[in-house]
Amino acid sequence: MSNLAVAIGIIVAAFFIGCMNGYAVRDGAAKSAAAKAYKAAEGQRIILQGQLDVVSAKYEIERKRASQVAVERYNTIREYYPAHPVDPSCAVPELPYGLLANAVADANVAASGEPSVAVRSASGTTASSH
Repeated sequence: MSNLAVAIGIIVAAFFIGCMNGYAVRDGAAKSAAAKAYKAAEGQRIILQGQLDVVSAKYEIERKRASQVAVERYNTIREYYPAHPVDPSCAVPELPYGLLANAVADANVAASGEPSVAVRSASGTTASSH
């Protein structure tokens, strides 16, 4: 082989090694940046999880308190009203009650996604039940 071929081979080999080294450096830098970003995100996740745990604990305390209040309210109403009958003049008139019952029924039908087939009168009863 001539000196020129050896020189060209050495130059090509040096170029190839340089390119591979450049890719290795760039790959290492990318991995390092990715690791730093992961650590930062993991630190943020831990902080957010801690905040979520605090809010969840407060919610559970409030949920238990509200449950106890609801039970106490239910028991109080149940104990009080059998001993104190409600005056019939306090009842809701039939027309407003029918409008309310129809609105509730329509909302339930809309929430279920099923079409309503029963036609209700203003009193809140269906036409088929008359």
